[in-house]
Amino acid sequence: MASTRLALAALGAGATLLVSACGTDSSDPDASSGSAAASSSGAPSEPVVTPVVGSVMFAPTPFAGSDGNNHLVYEVSLTNYMRTPVTIAGVEVLDATADDEPLLVLDENGVRTRLKPTGAPSVPPAPGAPEEYSQVLAPGQNGVLFLHVVFSTEAPKQLVHEVSVRADAAPPGMREVDERIAPVTVSDSTVPVLGPPLVGERYIAADACCDAVRHTRAILPLNGSPVLAQRYAVDWEQADADGRIFVGDAKDPASYRIFGDDVLAVADGTVVASRNDLPEQTPGSFPADLAIADADGNNLVLDIGDGFYVNYAHMQPGSVRFAPGDRVRRGDVIGKVGNSGNSVAPHLHVHVMNGPEFLGSQGVPSVTEEFTITGRVADTAAFDVSEGTGVPLRLVPGVTESTHEDQMILDQNIVTFTAG
Repeated sequence: MASTRLALAALGAGATLLVSACGTDSSDPDASSGSAAASSSGAPSEPVVTPVVGSVMFAPTPFAGSDGNNHLVYEVSLTNYMRTPVTIAGVEVLDATADDEPLLVLDENGVRTRLKPTGAPSVPPAPGAPEEYSQVLAPGQNGVLFLHVVFSTEAPKQLVHEVSVRADAAPPGMREVDERIAPVTVSDSTVPVLGPPLVGERYIAADACCDAVRHTRAILPLNGSPVLAQRYAVDWEQADADGRIFVGDAKDPASYRIFGDDVLAVADGTVVASRNDLPEQTPGSFPADLAIADADGNNLVLDIGDGFYVNYAHMQPGSVRFAPGDRVRRGDVIGKVGNSGNSVAPHLHVHVMNGPEFLGSQGVPSVTEEFTITGRVADTAAFDVSEGTGVPLRLVPGVTESTHEDQMILDQNIVTFTAG
C-alpha cells in the first residue's frame, strides 16, 4: 500500500482607550502578533492608534477544493480597546504582496454573520445571522472573525486586513477609523493527500468546510489557548437510493444507512490513541453532561507522519481494532460507524490536525486522492430536516457526476468512494 502523499500546495483621544490588556493571544508563532503592519523598510514607523487590535489565530494553509477553486480558512481575533462599544463596519482581506489587491470584502452585514463576540452577545442576533454573532464589540470585548477566502490563482504569500471601525460615542476624531491590522504570512506547509475513510455510494459531507459553523467555527479554550481542531472536520453520513438517511425507528441506530459501515485508514500510520468502551447513544438528541474526554466517543487517532494526525470519532463500541502503538496500512478496517460520544445520529467524524490531541490540536487541511461527486444537498437546513425526520434529502438540481483528484470535499457534496 502507498504511504501518505503530500500536495504542495490620535493620541489626544487616548483617554477613551482601555489601558489594561485584553488578551488577543495568538496560538501560532507564524501568525501575526502585532496590531499594525510592520514597515517594509524596517525603519521605525509613525505610531498609529488602533482602537481595535487584532491578530490571526493560526496561519492559514491554501488548499484545493472540490468546487475547482483554491481556499484559505482562518480566524482573526479582534479586541475593542475603547471604553465605548464599537461597530466593525467592514473588513477587507488584502494581498500584501500584490499591491494590496482585495481578496475578500465584507460590508457590515457580512461582518455580522462572521464575527462572534466572546461571551454574551453585545446586541441580539440579527435575522439570518448565526446565533450570538454580532458586528458590535462591547468595551474591552474580544471576538473572533471567521474568514474564508476563495481564489483561482496562485495563493497569496502575505495577507493584511483593513478594518473599518465605527464608535458613535467616541470623541469626534475617533468615531470612524480605518485600521490596517493582523498581518500574516500564509503557510506553505504541505497538504496531505489521503485515501477514502469509507467505501460506497451516496456519502454526504455534512458540516464540512468552509462556512458550515458547527465544525469550522468550533473554537475551544483548552490548556490556556484557543484551539480549533475541527476547522476542516467532516461528519460523514449516507443516504439510500431514495435519498433517505434513515428508514424506520429514528431512535434505533440500526435504522441509519451508514450504521455499521467499515471505517478505513486513510494512510499508513501508527495509532497513538484509541477508545473502545463507550456505549451507543440514542439518536435524536445530544447526550447530557458528557465529559469532554468522551466527546468523540469510541475513537482512534492515527499518526500519518510529517506532523499530521487523523482523528476518527463516534465508532461502535467494541469495533475499534487497533490500540496505541499498532501500525496500520492505508485501507485497513479500523472500526465501524456508530453513534457513541457527543452524537445526535450515527455518522463518522473525521478531521486532520497538527498534534495527537483530538480536541487540543489545530485543524489543518487535507485533500482526498480520488472521489466522484454524484449530487449535492441544498444546504445544511435541508440536511438537518432529512436527518431529523427521515424525509428524502432536498438536492441542488442539475449537479452532474464528476470525478475529482487531490481536492478537499466541500460541504454537502454527495460522493462515491472506491477502494484504493
